Amino acid sequence: MPNSSTLDQTTTAVTEATPAPTLLLCVPSLPASSMQTLVQNVAAAFPQHHSLIASPDQLANEQAGTVRMIPNPNAHPRQNWILTAGDYLCGSNLAREHGVSVALLLSSQAAEVSMDRLREMVEMVRNKNVDLVLPRPHTGPGEGLVNSALLYPLTRALFGADIQFPLPSEAALSQRMAQRLSVSAQRISGNAQGDALLWPVPEAAVAGFAVRQVAAGEIKLPHAPEGEFNSLFAAVSGSLFTDIESKATFWQRARSVIYPGSTGPVSTLQTPVVSAEVLSLVDAFRLAYANLQDIWSLVLPPQTLLALKRLALAPPEDFSIASNLWARIVFDFTLAHRLRTLNRGHLLGAFTPLYLAWVASHMRDADSNESHPAPLIARTATAFEAEKPYLVSRWRWPDRFNP
Repeated sequence: MPNSSTLDQTTTAVTEATPAPTLLLCVPSLPASSMQTLVQNVAAAFPQHHSLIASPDQLANEQAGTVRMIPNPNAHPRQNWILTAGDYLCGSNLAREHGVSVALLLSSQAAEVSMDRLREMVEMVRNKNVDLVLPRPHTGPGEGLVNSALLYPLTRALFGADIQFPLPSEAALSQRMAQRLSVSAQRISGNAQGDALLWPVPEAAVAGFAVRQVAAGEIKLPHAPEGEFNSLFAAVSGSLFTDIESKATFWQRARSVIYPGSTGPVSTLQTPVVSAEVLSLVDAFRLAYANLQDIWSLVLPPQTLLALKRLALAPPEDFSIASNLWARIVFDFTLAHRLRTLNRGHLLGAFTPLYLAWVASHMRDADSNESHPAPLIARTATAFEAEKPYLVSRWRWPDRFNP
């Protein structure tokens, strides 16, 4: 029987042979070739780290340099386009189990991800005291429109976070951010909602944690399968409205931050450009206006309904929703979602044509804009910040503002 001295020596030898990991990468199921590429890229990009790659696939005990594969049998089935509560919970549990200081949650494009970007994200968490780092993709005029119309401006106006893609498909988390998200994810997953959306930026804002974004270049943004847009839009907007309600105490007290460079006129061409897609969206809005006035009148005040009437009568070349009008429409639906003014499914269904009307207006302006659509997106976000007192007033005293 070995004495205690022998056991101590054996333990020391094992510890030295297997250094404690410092970096965890959680990935969804990937083809074997993509996984091999990822392992090699991570080994080359992070030679100073002892990295773990956690995968739900049945893998051999592969190791390349400082990278070791570990099984992740509890991984939540990933929607390729977004991180869910189940993803955060699983990643947080693994980070705690292995004692890593940084956890990276990656998408199904993990094998093609820029290692320079991942290094920048890890550096921010490890050495710059940032708790949550998200990528900021480069987008064209017709990309990321739900984000530009709804997610980004609401997050910026209510939570003071200038994070352009607050519902990410990739994220870098500090230990305490992972723990915070784990608690929130457990609450959701405990209700058998592991595929529900969890909003990491508002969670960080409420906790007083630092959030940053890094340029991501060209990322292939997801597109809803044909016939599924309405249900996906309702799921995303409904989840966001619910999260806003749960954090109302915070955002009603928080000051709005008007970010520099987000105001000023947007330069446009003299003759507005009206594409076939915009024409189709305008026709769809006119049809929705004819059919949904009774429902909209339960949610929107008279002056907004009058503005929508004028919009329905406007020719396509003049079809434009003012940013402050759009902000108030979103705020009114946010409040109606909280008050259950009508069935939430019907409410979100009635909200969708208004969003598509915003898309028509945005695309018309973007097609006529001489520069990148970024000024249009900033203008929308600034309007939400300016109209925040409207939401606060309606939230506190809804009966005074009954339509």
